[in-house]
Amino acid sequence: MANDKINYSKKIEELLSDMPDFVSDFIYNFGQVEKYATKLEYCRDIKVFLEFIVNYLPDFADKEIKELSLQDMEKVDTLDINRYLTLLSGDPKSGHKSTTVKRKRASLSSMYGFFLNSGKISKNPVASTRTIKVPEKSVVYLTNEEQSILLNTVRYGTNLRESVAKRHNKYADRDSAMFLLLLDTGLRVSEMLDTDISDYNLTECSVVVRRKGGDIQTVYFSDECAEYIKIYFDNQRVKYRLADSEIPAFTTVSGNRLGVRAVEMLVKKYVSACMPEKTKIISPHKLRSSFAMSFYEASENDILLLQKKLNHKSIATTNIYAKASDTAMRESRMLLQGRR
Repeated sequence: MANDKINYSKKIEELLSDMPDFVSDFIYNFGQVEKYATKLEYCRDIKVFLEFIVNYLPDFADKEIKELSLQDMEKVDTLDINRYLTLLSGDPKSGHKSTTVKRKRASLSSMYGFFLNSGKISKNPVASTRTIKVPEKSVVYLTNEEQSILLNTVRYGTNLRESVAKRHNKYADRDSAMFLLLLDTGLRVSEMLDTDISDYNLTECSVVVRRKGGDIQTVYFSDECAEYIKIYFDNQRVKYRLADSEIPAFTTVSGNRLGVRAVEMLVKKYVSACMPEKTKIISPHKLRSSFAMSFYEASENDILLLQKKLNHKSIATTNIYAKASDTAMRESRMLLQGRR
């Protein structure tokens, strides 16, 4: 984690060195951007916009990006920004999807809004630009039955290739605890991997996690999950003989904290063994979607509770699962009609 922060910080500084000082003021003082990965995205988005200004707007043709001022930014109007968004959408070389264009628009709006609120400019021209419509995506998830099939493979190595199955016992306890925890809680993989053994209370079946955005939250899981976690943690304590606060919750065989990429590969390994037709579409994030769909149904469609469980800032983000559930219900009705 520390190395990631250093790498992000270095890339951010490289980008900021090519841009005006006011961009640095925004990046390091805009309170809603805490993660360095997000700061880096903002830097990239803003640099692309500044390149557009000096390359496409005649009033700034004689300027370098570094020479642009906040007063220059204030001269850019809504039509200019609409032209920029159209260019991003229509340029076949850029390959920008509507979701990317929407994010770039949001980055600009945040920057203009920051300086408007601080009194350094008098308008936010992005506020009046056209909104970017993003096509609704269907939710990819595992049904309760498919989750059981996956967990059976994780626990017992069912259908794994012989060469892989021989080594399965080394990882079965860890992977069983980890996969059940993801399906029980809907945690993001990065949130789960950031935890240490000391963060878990197996009597209360809970874990304290730092959620995306920095919030600290206590998350609860099932008794069954607690049993699998206890078996794995007990083995870890015997193996490393360290204080719980010094042992990452999920580690490699050598004791290093497991990484997100490793979990992605594990999901691919187990899914390809038990549901090969879904290998290309099921990722760790789809386990989070699977939790969301199962929980929404089990909670009798309590969308607000699901929003809290998933740690979504906006109910609109959570609502995609409600829509997907409604669609699934309609489709199941049609299937029943077809059988008559």
